Amino acid sequence: MKQNPESNNDFEFLYSLSKALSSTLDQTQLLDMIIEAAKTLTMAEASSLLLLDENTQRLHFAHATGQVSEELKKLSVPMGQGIAGWVAREKKPQIVNQTDKDDRWYKGIDEKTKFITRSLLCVPLVLDDKTVGVIEVLNKQESQSFDERDQDLLLKVAEMAARVLENADKYHKLQTENLQLKDDIASRYTIIGESPSIQEVLGLAQKVALSNTTVLLQGENGTGKELLARYIHNQSPRRDKAFIAVNCAAIPLELLESELFGHEKGSFTGAINLRRGRFELAHQGTIFLDEVGDLPLAVQAKILRVLQEREFERLGGSETIKVDVRIVGATNHDLIQLVRENQFREDLYYRLNVFQIFLPPLRQRREDIPVLADHFLNYFCRETKKNITGFSADVINSMLEYAWPGNIRELQNVIERAVVISSGKVINNIMLQDISLGGKKDMALPANLPWDEAQKIFKKEYLIKVLNANNWNQRKAASAIKIQPTYLSRLIKELKISKS
Repeated sequence: MKQNPESNNDFEFLYSLSKALSSTLDQTQLLDMIIEAAKTLTMAEASSLLLLDENTQRLHFAHATGQVSEELKKLSVPMGQGIAGWVAREKKPQIVNQTDKDDRWYKGIDEKTKFITRSLLCVPLVLDDKTVGVIEVLNKQESQSFDERDQDLLLKVAEMAARVLENADKYHKLQTENLQLKDDIASRYTIIGESPSIQEVLGLAQKVALSNTTVLLQGENGTGKELLARYIHNQSPRRDKAFIAVNCAAIPLELLESELFGHEKGSFTGAINLRRGRFELAHQGTIFLDEVGDLPLAVQAKILRVLQEREFERLGGSETIKVDVRIVGATNHDLIQLVRENQFREDLYYRLNVFQIFLPPLRQRREDIPVLADHFLNYFCRETKKNITGFSADVINSMLEYAWPGNIRELQNVIERAVVISSGKVINNIMLQDISLGGKKDMALPANLPWDEAQKIFKKEYLIKVLNANNWNQRKAASAIKIQPTYLSRLIKELKISKS
């Protein structure tokens, strides 16, 4: 069977166009390529692509070739009007080789652009049985007429255009979702604070972020150690690679080694597949080891090797795996004391403690409490679709006076609970849950209690809260409430305060 050379050329052109369309995600560039191809394939003087605005039900010239292309982009055609409007409404292609003899012909566009349209071929752009626009080519060159072959070619080009529009729409949605996700992550993982202490912390983090130095973050639970680890990662040259967080205290001891270093298939009962560990997943990125003070000694030895040699073997394996990973550790324990008690390796402590950053508890940066509270309020208002503008003066005073034993995490939970139960524009009530031995509640003081006695009761209850919040470290407690340790010691004796 003899092949038509013209058909072969058309196929090769369409194939080349298809390859070219896969080379970019830029919608404007793609659609410009398509209408230029439509003009070339049909040997037309000009071509244009009109997209339907569903709200106005008008076809707008989104892309066009020819001398009047820029003027066309300012114009539009009502749905159903003119040949283009008819094609969009009826979803049928149309060949009109004498426009002046077709009753559907709309002269308004030619009058505004001074372009003379003699012949026209127009096909619909359809997605999921829904018209999204049309492609038209104007004036067959050398005064020829458009024919069925031209229509078939333009329909193939329209199919490509429809796929481009569909993919561009999906890509746009993905970009929007990605930006929303980034905004959500940024909102969740933002370090908020204006106090000198937190600004000093951020300054240290920025300096160490630029290197590969191992960092040890120390501070109480809830002070934001993982946030700071993420901040260091995001400020570092590794920011585009993985950030892997591991809570060493939350993983059962029998699974911890496998979680960190992975295991080979069949290395133990239940190991039905090869598994890559967290260190492998963090290759070229950052691994955050939270609660390193809870690591068992056997695992400490393997982590020490990773720190020294940047290599390890999977559980049950013999192959040495090399990793390029930045390690950030964190703890709320006194690691030096654990070293003295032989619960933490001294060599690992010195390998981890290359650059130490201490995160202050919330009670030592009280000026940040209103700022943090506003941040959490805005965040949870977005999540709950509520319009709460702020806190009452009494609530702010209560938050400033409270010891916050759970630190920022407790503040976040308190604000979330307040937003959920609040029905007004302003939060007038919050639930502060003091932690005290035996779970005792605040003592209710009767109104007729003598002033001196009321003061003693208040002082005793308050100091017990402060001591509890500081693990009964009198020096830390005195520093937190800005009094001398000797004065605190005297108050403890005078008020007969004891742990029991």
